[in-house]
Amino acid sequence: MPASRARVLLVDDDAHFFEEVKNRLQSERDIVIGWSQTGILDDVADNDYASADVVMTDSDKQGPDLAEKVSKVKGKFGHLQFLIIGSAEDDSVTMILLESGARGYLDLQTSGDHLASAIRRLASGGTWIPPHILGRYLDLIQMVEFLPKTGAENDPWAKFTAREQRVLMMMACGKRDREISNVIGVHESVVGSTIQQLMHRTGAVNRPSLIAYYLYHKLFRNADGLPTLDAAFEN
Repeated sequence: MPASRARVLLVDDDAHFFEEVKNRLQSERDIVIGWSQTGILDDVADNDYASADVVMTDSDKQGPDLAEKVSKVKGKFGHLQFLIIGSAEDDSVTMILLESGARGYLDLQTSGDHLASAIRRLASGGTWIPPHILGRYLDLIQMVEFLPKTGAENDPWAKFTAREQRVLMMMACGKRDREISNVIGVHESVVGSTIQQLMHRTGAVNRPSLIAYYLYHKLFRNADGLPTLDAAFEN
């Protein structure tokens, strides 16, 4: 937990929703909630981002390019953690989390206790993902045991290109090679060969273990290079 209070910035143009969030957190003395008064991530002032630890925004209001917006802000303010709130379906939420680097998701109707716990978890560098989203990957995630043994200095993750990471992200979301090829604009055979190369570079024995490798790095690896699976669940 940060030495000072967790500073939250709500990016939403609905004053009533801001008051609702404030009311849910009114008994949490270690959390300070601020309001951008704009619902557009691109319109938030730099000093507002700079003074926040966690940014909350509504996936339904931000639209289909939310992942791109979050990624852009995180590229400029690397310390920020994003808590996505909304009512999106599993696949689209997973896309946002994996593609943008957001570390948390909550349903709009979540309780104040869960909201406060999620904020604290993200402010301390953790992950908060509801079991109904994370559950689909649990079996795969158990396969990461072989990964830390390679050592951080030998891990090829840092050398993956943006396109290679995008291929892995779409694989993790259940997309087939043909669907992936249509999105990134290459022949289906190129997607297949890219996946084979990534398996060779990571030591993954099959596609599920390659997806496990990707999830490990995108969602569950902390600064020490260790899995943080226990930090992913609501409790």
